[in-house]
Amino acid sequence: MNNEFIKVEHHEAAGFTKDEQGKWVEPYKFIFIADPQPGLIDVCHKGDGSKWQAEILNMNEAVTAINKMQPRPKFLLIGGDITNAFPGRQYHPEQVRDVRQAFSSLDSTIPMFVASGNHDLDDKPTMKTMEIYRQSFGDEYYTFWFGGVFYIVISSQCIVSPDGTGSLYQVQEAWLEEQLEMALSSSCKHVVLFMHIPPFADHPDEPDFYFSIPKDHRFKLLEQFADAGIKKVFSGHLHRNAGGVWTRKNPDESVSKVEVVASSSLGQQLGQDKAGVRVVRVLEKEITHSYYPLAEIPSQ
Repeated sequence: MNNEFIKVEHHEAAGFTKDEQGKWVEPYKFIFIADPQPGLIDVCHKGDGSKWQAEILNMNEAVTAINKMQPRPKFLLIGGDITNAFPGRQYHPEQVRDVRQAFSSLDSTIPMFVASGNHDLDDKPTMKTMEIYRQSFGDEYYTFWFGGVFYIVISSQCIVSPDGTGSLYQVQEAWLEEQLEMALSSSCKHVVLFMHIPPFADHPDEPDFYFSIPKDHRFKLLEQFADAGIKKVFSGHLHRNAGGVWTRKNPDESVSKVEVVASSSLGQQLGQDKAGVRVVRVLEKEITHSYYPLAEIPSQ
């Protein structure tokens, strides 16, 4: 059977609720992929974005390698920029089709989730571009549970560019606060958050720039994450491996740490890394992760 991306409705992935997946059973791993973005390689080589065979080949290679993994990853999540063409623009439907086709060969026992990136919603989202995304992939922010771990997916673009989507930023913010309160009061082993644009690229105090969340939102988010016990945030957007740890000393002298993981692209690189995927290992007491170029993805 062909695999398909899970289309989330009502901001909770059906089949992956706390009742169904809230119990810890054993350690497991999942796959995080950033920015497959078909068409960008062509653009970066001074094309018009009409060719994306290079990215499709990367996707096929990644799927083949993941299918060989033993034991199987429990799920896969694409952290945004599923396509390069903006919704409603030339080549967008064809790129969505070809990405679906490439990942349809992933073992059908591995559920596939997505997070929305700026190219999926537009750099300046509107209600029209949001609707195009939702028709293909469902809600742009949602939660799911797996193996006793609570996962939260949010739309970073609605934080960075909220003006064209009415009250969506405020609605997502209120929803996020509810989820973080739930995380704090739940018995989950870990809380993990996914967002396309990282809170910061290389350092929490870095100046505002295109590749990170502006400071007027950045530190509020990091404080919220720390309060809810979130220790890992997985992002893409940079097309290179980056990130770091934000640290807060609490009134009781304890220390809260939030690690921001910016994972490099499965497609075009903007640094010295090679196209690849990140393997995340979920243990009872900690979460570890490693980035593997396509040729080095381990089978064991």
